[in-house]
Amino acid sequence: MRRLTAIVLVALLAACVWPQAPAQDNGRVRFRAVDVIIDTGDAPLAAYQFELAAETGTIAIVGVEGGEHPAFAEPPYYDPAALQKNHIIIAAFSTQTDLPAGKVRVARVHVQVTGDTEPEYVVVLRVAASPDGTHIPATATASESRGETQ
Repeated sequence: MRRLTAIVLVALLAACVWPQAPAQDNGRVRFRAVDVIIDTGDAPLAAYQFELAAETGTIAIVGVEGGEHPAFAEPPYYDPAALQKNHIIIAAFSTQTDLPAGKVRVARVHVQVTGDTEPEYVVVLRVAASPDGTHIPATATASESRGETQ
């Protein structure tokens, strides 16, 4: 587990800064929540790392909260400086014995959307690991939660 913890922390520290999209401020501002779902099939998920970005639209990441399963309910690790960009790298691990398998929301990312262009999110799963640190062939998706705040 120490090795897995070290890998996750090194990956976070090695994260590069993604260029910010040019501002397209026309005065229209709204807030959204983006759910990140990891699907591990039958394998239990003990650790993950993903990158989330907006391919289109102008966003600012304003907050990150944990997932729905108790193993990942605490807010995951991320670079606070990334909150001012349209890109973030997020990671978490759990030493609990009750771990999720299948489709699980691991994080909710809050964004501020500016302008008329609706954001299109892309999530790249970099790491998904089992309790013994073994790589899990998993997939990740990102989608906006229901509802919007003004």
